[in-house]
Amino acid sequence: MQYGVEVESYKRLRKEDGMNYIGEVTSPVKFIIEVLTAFLISRVVITLDITSIDNIAPFGIAFTMAILLEREKKESLLVFMGSLIGYISIYNRNSEDPLYISILSLMLILKLMPIKQLKNNVTVFINFFIIAMTMIFYRYFVNHFSIDSVIFISIIQTVLIYPIYYIIRFAIRCFEDINTNHYFISEEIIAMTLILCLVLSGIGDINVYGISIKNILAIIFLFIVSYSLGGTIGATAGVIMGVVIGISSNNMLQLVSVYGLCAFVVGIFKDTGKLFASIAGVIIYVVLNVYAKTFDIKILIEITTSIIVFAIIPKNFLKNITAELDNDVKEDKFNIFHFNKLKEEFSGRLNDFTEVISSMSVILNGLSDNEKLLLQSKGTALIENLGDRVCSNCDMRNICWRREFHSTYTEFSQLIQNYEEGNKEFPLALEKKCLKKYNLIKNAEELVENHILNEVWRKRLSEGRKILASQINNMAVTVGELVDDFNKDISICSDVERSVFKALNRFNIKYDDVLCYNDKNGRLNIKVIIDECGGEHKCVKNILPIINNAIGANMSIGGDGCVIDPSTKKCTILIEETPKFYISSYSAVACKDGESCTGDSFSFGKTSGGNYSIIVSDGMGSGQEAGEESKSIVELMEKFIKAGFSNLTAINAVNSVMTMKFSEDEKFATLDMQNIDLYTGETNFIKIGAVESFIKKAKGVQTISSKTLPFGILDNPDADIVEKKVSNGDMIITISDGILDVGTEKSNFRWLEAFLEQSKIKSPKELAIEILEQAKELNGGKVKDDMTVVVSKVYAI
Repeated sequence: MQYGVEVESYKRLRKEDGMNYIGEVTSPVKFIIEVLTAFLISRVVITLDITSIDNIAPFGIAFTMAILLEREKKESLLVFMGSLIGYISIYNRNSEDPLYISILSLMLILKLMPIKQLKNNVTVFINFFIIAMTMIFYRYFVNHFSIDSVIFISIIQTVLIYPIYYIIRFAIRCFEDINTNHYFISEEIIAMTLILCLVLSGIGDINVYGISIKNILAIIFLFIVSYSLGGTIGATAGVIMGVVIGISSNNMLQLVSVYGLCAFVVGIFKDTGKLFASIAGVIIYVVLNVYAKTFDIKILIEITTSIIVFAIIPKNFLKNITAELDNDVKEDKFNIFHFNKLKEEFSGRLNDFTEVISSMSVILNGLSDNEKLLLQSKGTALIENLGDRVCSNCDMRNICWRREFHSTYTEFSQLIQNYEEGNKEFPLALEKKCLKKYNLIKNAEELVENHILNEVWRKRLSEGRKILASQINNMAVTVGELVDDFNKDISICSDVERSVFKALNRFNIKYDDVLCYNDKNGRLNIKVIIDECGGEHKCVKNILPIINNAIGANMSIGGDGCVIDPSTKKCTILIEETPKFYISSYSAVACKDGESCTGDSFSFGKTSGGNYSIIVSDGMGSGQEAGEESKSIVELMEKFIKAGFSNLTAINAVNSVMTMKFSEDEKFATLDMQNIDLYTGETNFIKIGAVESFIKKAKGVQTISSKTLPFGILDNPDADIVEKKVSNGDMIITISDGILDVGTEKSNFRWLEAFLEQSKIKSPKELAIEILEQAKELNGGKVKDDMTVVVSKVYAI
């Protein structure tokens, strides 16, 4: 263990059967709860019909013994006091109270004795031996029963206490597991319910104007259990409640049936809400009491009061009970928790990677800046190099470089500077004293030429380093945006997932897996993996209607429809919320005269997140080379968008790639992109060096203009984003510059704007063809530049 680590003080060690357990020291609130529980449970009396013993109250002994074995001495003493007061409070109802008080006192003495701690099993045996012997002595010497009846009755009561003790001890440990990662099984929930039923039963016959407080609290408790945990657990709790309360009121059969059936009905109707579920329970409660001929105004007041109290219980309280005790809900909660932890871990690693990339960019820029520091020493190196070459064997070396060092150094520096500037003038001072003028001139020219060549390469290397640093920095920004998108991208929908599971199982639909989640826009997505159906379209015919009915929403097949994995023969179906719009697009293309292929590229179609994208890219020039550049942009944008990147993230990444690609031969390309939200109609027009786009509405035409530079010119993309909203019947026209460069004017969009205002064409296909023909006609039937038109029409679903 690391030195200095703070150890939690509320933990203690409990030994049982030779094993170590960690338990929590009871807090003040738990002290109060345990003492109150001991008091109420001790008051629960079982009515007997035998002549020698009218009533017995074994629950207080069993609870106290469980606490004595589980808790420390201080806590045990307080619980003992609670049980003692409880038995004293029912002295008139139970003639054997002195016996129970004696048993409690002897068990407490055993707990407080300064003896070596015994194993749990041994301690339990000693406590039961004390119970049996105390009962035998008390009944023989106090009650004066015969020895045969004393032994028989005492052994029977001792044996009866053991299962009660075992269940209570089991329930206490279950309560300690609340607010942990423990998954509760049905037996544990039933054991805890039994404890709570005993507590309610211990309230006794407290009435307010004849209204039973115990009955009101019992009904409220059953409503809470049934509504939170379902009809099965609720019915079980109802039966337990009926038995526990019935054993002390001689009305067990009626209470079991009334409480059990009432709780079961509330659990069945829980999905309809608190109001309808409680009303259904009340109806059953009233009907059964009417049938049993026990219905009166008091019962009506009790059930009405119970409904009112249940109605004002906060929903969050009921949800917390469900989240803690319902294993399905709890497992979903922990799955989501672990999923979020994995997201945090993955995001942290990506952030670390982003920092590394950013550091690389800073270092590369720093290297470029550091080279400026070398310029101060390069002049000295050139002078020394020239002196070594020419003056090393000269007889005048000692005079020039010792006695006249300063003037010689200055004259050599002037000579080198003259040749760098293209001035071949020989310094006058050197002319008078230098014996190797020709050799000095020749070596100076050679050194300067090599130096200039090295500087050219150094400058290119520095520029390349700066470009690389810029692109690496753009990569870091892109990864950072990816992390942000990932963090807010998905939230699991466990409730919907369970509903889908149940629905598919009910209709015997075989599936491998189901994943339900909300995307970053808060829209529900359901992924179902099944065996491929061989083109029978089971996803549309069978699965989609079942899911729509199960979740009560209008869903549709999204994405690319059915995606089949050839290796596993499994089909992945994406089912998403049905969009408000769908879009139909058509294109018309013409190559420049004399070219066999166009330099423009385009793409359109539905993308992830319920969007529809239209992309047109115009490569500079025409022909195959221009087409390759524009095609690269379109393909990269498609892949980035399909992968779920935001538009700006995709643009930055594409610009980084294309900037390095274009640096070879200085070619550029434009981007004209529209991203349409099919749920809201909100549209982003993204332009990088592109010409105008148009929205043809029922009344008028909207023109979207931009003055930006194409890809590959700037380190950071020069992007214009214009937000518009489209509606049913609108048509979006996206073009390349060849459509506008008609006649003698360049980029004359007015003719197309006027044409669209006058046009009555409603088919996107016909409009795309007509625009292309009009552009050709204005050019005298010639195609001077590649022409591309994409017309997309918006339809409401």
